[in-house]
Amino acid sequence: MHGFLWTDGVTRRDDSLWAAGSLGALLAVCGVGLLAGIASAHVRLHLGLPGHKAVLWMTPVIAARLLFRSRVGATGGTLAATFASMASGGPLGAAAAGLPIAGLAGALLDLGIDFVERHRFGAGWSILLVGLAGAGANVAMLGRRLLWPLFESHVLVGTGGIGGRLVSYAVFGLLAGLLGAALARVLARRKTLSE
Repeated sequence: MHGFLWTDGVTRRDDSLWAAGSLGALLAVCGVGLLAGIASAHVRLHLGLPGHKAVLWMTPVIAARLLFRSRVGATGGTLAATFASMASGGPLGAAAAGLPIAGLAGALLDLGIDFVERHRFGAGWSILLVGLAGAGANVAMLGRRLLWPLFESHVLVGTGGIGGRLVSYAVFGLLAGLLGAALARVLARRKTLSE
């Protein structure tokens, strides 16, 4: 009988094992996000282009989200990266406004990756679609810069102001998404071959 204490125990045990597995996957992606946030705070690429830090923090978060298959992993990993960067004095979470925007960026990544996982596209299409999700997420991170009071002007290919920033954030987000998805694909394939 459903709901009876002894017969419902098997379902509850299976649910708790699934929850423990998904919690472990989320914690793993958050751990990768923490390390990526620290790296983005301390590694200097000296590109002088806005949004380029996405390659440092978003690439490993996307790869970990794809490998561990945590449904909210990119959100957790992005928040962890932002918090670690903010705690380390890095630019990723330069203000308290960075956390909700990072949550939005992570949610956009999770939605894009979930879409790819549900529809089981081929490798090329999957990598491209995750790249586009990365572009959208990094453009969302531009909102953090707009809320930051020390808005500094960058010039990108003769275009100053918000237009140049928007293009730069989108390009680096796309690059991070493509790299993260390709890295996850290579690591998953390598694991499969070694088993």
